Amino acid sequence: MIPPKTLWRDKLTEILADEVPIKQGSITVDGTIINWIAGVVQSQYVGLVREGVRIKVLDRIDLRVRWPIGEPRHFADGQQAIAVIPAEAVKLEAGMFRRSKQRWNRWIGRIVLIEHLDPGLVYTVKVHREEWTLKSLGPVLGAQQPGKPWDVVNVVVDPQSVEVPIAGPYLM
Repeated sequence: MIPPKTLWRDKLTEILADEVPIKQGSITVDGTIINWIAGVVQSQYVGLVREGVRIKVLDRIDLRVRWPIGEPRHFADGQQAIAVIPAEAVKLEAGMFRRSKQRWNRWIGRIVLIEHLDPGLVYTVKVHREEWTLKSLGPVLGAQQPGKPWDVVNVVVDPQSVEVPIAGPYLM
């Protein structure tokens, strides 16, 4: 469960107010670990039951965000936005093969840090060919043993678990 958006806005606004622009990171709000990344809206999608946007982050990554039709969200192509992903929504799969649904966000990554925190094991994963790290809670799916640093994993995120609480022309 993601904490209320007002807490996000306060924390992210504080981070983005620094002189040095930061494009990605993770924060803890009310005990929940949250990943965030800045990007630019590339396209919008409207289907029968869902609508969404595709956000270009860093050099090579497209991040898909979806929500049920009828929720009032307004985006424009080229608009800068901050995408927020809770750590429990970041799933890790062992190996370099693809298992889950094609509509999900998927990237190859490598475990760089494992922390033993209150919610359990927290994996920090670096996305291949990018300077983006994500934190994930829980086990590495399909692994014979617990993950360890330098293990290659699939990073999988359901587009419906991604939020875009801050959007505007003032970012980055």
